[in-house]
Amino acid sequence: MKAVSAALFTLIAAAGSASAAEQSPWYVGADIGAQTSRSHGPSGHAYVGYELGSGLKLDPEQRQSVEIGVFSRGLSDNGHEARANSIAINWATLLKVTDKFSVGGRLGVHYTTTTIRNTDVWSETENKPGVFAGVGLAYKLTPNISITTDATYMPLHVTERIKSKVPTVTVGLRYAF
Repeated sequence: MKAVSAALFTLIAAAGSASAAEQSPWYVGADIGAQTSRSHGPSGHAYVGYELGSGLKLDPEQRQSVEIGVFSRGLSDNGHEARANSIAINWATLLKVTDKFSVGGRLGVHYTTTTIRNTDVWSETENKPGVFAGVGLAYKLTPNISITTDATYMPLHVTERIKSKVPTVTVGLRYAF
């Protein structure tokens, strides 16, 4: 995860070097939340994205992007705890509804490393790929800053006892360079 964090930091620094006179296609975001099941712990998501431009020529209000992100989620079942850390790449679409309000969606793949704590003394690690999808809303606070809320479905099956098939609901901020 340290390498992923370093890569995201490098991409953010490169994105920030765009000149102030033009709107950069780069953006970053972070959000926190929880799964809709009470038995699971908090979740977080940080991402960097590159806007490819508008979708169809007939609909210039629809924007297409590619994002790279990291997710971290807490999982538990009857005293067994796990922490799932994922790196993901996805396609994102944002449809402008008004000047300030947009709806969006994400579809992507992830690779997750899950650490399971069976006792205080030892733990085991599992690595698995998977898919995820999400929908969300964004509201522009300023031309560069938006507040976001998302519902993301990222099923994880760590063990028969520790699995997650419920959506994660998050609230966060997005900054466009």
